[in-house]
Amino acid sequence: MASLMESTLSPQQHEMLKAVLIAQTESLGREETHVIEGILARHHCRRVLDVGCGEGSFLLHLASRMRRTRFVGMDHSELAIRDATLRLEGGACPNVEFRTAFFDSAYDPAMYDAILTRYTLQHSSDPRGFLRAVADRLAPGGVFACMESLDAYTDSHERDPVWERFRESIRAIHDRVGSNANVGKALGRLLADAGLAHIQVCIVLCSPATIGWERFRAVVQATADLAFAFFPELFDRSLLDDLREWLGDRVALERKDPYLCSAIANGTRLS
Repeated sequence: MASLMESTLSPQQHEMLKAVLIAQTESLGREETHVIEGILARHHCRRVLDVGCGEGSFLLHLASRMRRTRFVGMDHSELAIRDATLRLEGGACPNVEFRTAFFDSAYDPAMYDAILTRYTLQHSSDPRGFLRAVADRLAPGGVFACMESLDAYTDSHERDPVWERFRESIRAIHDRVGSNANVGKALGRLLADAGLAHIQVCIVLCSPATIGWERFRAVVQATADLAFAFFPELFDRSLLDDLREWLGDRVALERKDPYLCSAIANGTRLS
């Protein structure tokens, strides 16, 4: 059974999801980009496939820093690829192209030096099958790098009831839509089962202290707006209002320094 994110979204749903993805690029993406850039540089990657690129903000940010690398971004959403392609107007990133496609074992068998995913594996209804298809499309010595949620570790050093309600509601929504918000805990095993070697996993924290209060507030608010619009029975109006007030108290937020957590893993195909 397909998860919600493997299905076709309405234009309105797509616009709200796009706002979250852009906010994620401006927040968690600021921490993740340096890690991914380092992985690709160490493996001397020249041709990279980004599976589930969404509206393209993260891939274009990465590609702008790695001009000698050729990137292909793909997503099954025609609306997402439309938006991603519009971002290319003016030739800002001539080393990027976008394609509309669904990635599985039947996808174009071309080989890549690296394959990336960002918050994609958690929405896969068959993560092991997905990773087998990834490994089959890596050239010998090629690397797979993925960024995934670790909601179980998302927390605050100072207990806060609003933040705990937010976390519980988001967790319930992931369960409803068939996503695994803690797939980051299993990345090492999943990559090993796909036949990849030299596996490494690191943790990234996104908080007011690491990315700034305004970026943190923006990504949490965008996520809350999406959750309320899609699932008001799981993320109700009172929580939305309380969270907006909570995010507006900069002094308290910076003191408590709540954080979102993600895992970044990579593994290499030996032959």
